[in-house]
Amino acid sequence: MIRVLYRHRSGTLIDDLPLQQMPAALKDAQARVWIDLQGATPDEYQLVLEQTFRFHPLAVEDAINEVHVPKVDDYGSYLYVVVHTFRLGDERMDIDTREIDIFLGANYLVTSHEQPSEAIDRLWEKEYHQERGLARGAAMLLYELLDRQLDRYIPLLDQFEARVEELGDVIFTGDKRIDERAALNDILTAKSSALRLRRILLPQREVFARLARDHYEAIPGDARRYFQDLYDHITRLADLAESMRDLVNGTMTTLLTLSSNRLNEVMKVLTIISTIFMPLSFIAGVYGMNFRFMPELGWAWAYPVVWLIFITLVALMLRAFRQRRWI
Repeated sequence: MIRVLYRHRSGTLIDDLPLQQMPAALKDAQARVWIDLQGATPDEYQLVLEQTFRFHPLAVEDAINEVHVPKVDDYGSYLYVVVHTFRLGDERMDIDTREIDIFLGANYLVTSHEQPSEAIDRLWEKEYHQERGLARGAAMLLYELLDRQLDRYIPLLDQFEARVEELGDVIFTGDKRIDERAALNDILTAKSSALRLRRILLPQREVFARLARDHYEAIPGDARRYFQDLYDHITRLADLAESMRDLVNGTMTTLLTLSSNRLNEVMKVLTIISTIFMPLSFIAGVYGMNFRFMPELGWAWAYPVVWLIFITLVALMLRAFRQRRWI
């Protein structure tokens, strides 16, 4: 799907400008255009990226094939920027990431993404009705888009952190109804999600730093301070992602420790039982031997005495275990 939003130098917005007229329309430096590609077909990519704007083949290839790494490439008159967004996945502790490819020129912005983007859709409607970033330039439109994405990150991270803390509380209570396999699966999923966030936010922080500090033809000097604000925000988010990873690791350590402690308790009980039965088994083994001449076998009180010995030994051993706080 291809969406076009063209702003004439007079302020008139046109959303049905044919792409064939786009190169001529963009020759007006005061004009502004935003083209959004959502789940585009190869023919649509070729029409917009190659035929209309004539972007570099390497940039086009990266836009068509997801590169999975946030980056910014300077092609002189335009920038190719890759950023990532994320949302909570279908699993309880999962986070999905999505790539957005961006081409930024002096008076145009081209965005490409496979899945629908709520931030882009809302900004598109806002631009169509209020003319904010598009009226101020393509760089400011990019700033508003990235700023909206960052604003959505904080609630998602808070929700993810709350889920991890809730899982940790459930594990720490030691409820026997807890499925340890399911809990371990949740923790491993959360750990993978935290690592994925770190792999995204750290490179993306460098992208925002370059947009704020480097001199690019597509970004006016007065717009760089806005990207500096984005860099400050994503730095805090990257720190939050680091703390979340530590929280997940701590939760996993707690689960494994509790599981190990429960296993130790079971082994302790089994060891005590085995230890108690060792002398009993010895005595029973001695008098279970089939020798003909054993004096005690002919004694009438032999059987009760043996049981008395058994009971006395068990009592003495249990007392010794309690004194040593083994039980």
